[in-house]
Amino acid sequence: MLNKILLSSLLILTLSEAKDSFSSERLLGIEVGYAGSKAKDAIGLDESVNGVDFGVRLGAQNKDWRTFITANMSNYKGHKTQRVMLSFDKFVWQSLYKKDDIVFKPYLSGHIGYMQHKSDNPSENGMFYGGGLGVAWNVLNEVDFDLGYRYSFADLADLDSFDAVTFGVNYIY
Repeated sequence: MLNKILLSSLLILTLSEAKDSFSSERLLGIEVGYAGSKAKDAIGLDESVNGVDFGVRLGAQNKDWRTFITANMSNYKGHKTQRVMLSFDKFVWQSLYKKDDIVFKPYLSGHIGYMQHKSDNPSENGMFYGGGLGVAWNVLNEVDFDLGYRYSFADLADLDSFDAVTFGVNYIY
């Protein structure tokens, strides 16, 4: 009987510690960016297309990692893209300035997703993947800003790759 109580207590204590170790903050955010893509035009020649990119984010973060799903849309120069991606960010360092309580967190990231690309040619769907880097900084307990760069490789016939410099605002709840 004593062994069962001791084992139950140890299990409850271990699970409560694991919950604290893996707890995370949820986030909801928006992002806007300047994106460029390397695509093919109607006759098959390479062209570089640049424009504005918009998106929304939903995810979670803790002190070491951030994971989120992003849905992005862009429409520039006859190229329309819709993307959904899963991103993993690893915070590599944190600074805390006691004077104003702003936390800077540089990160490295990886992502994978699915996209639809429409241009003068028929629309096509496919996968993409890539990486990036950036810095997130908390200005309030509930709000952080994010400035990042992403580079992606696409698995489409008319779109080889695309990149974006993004600025995001996240509400942490």
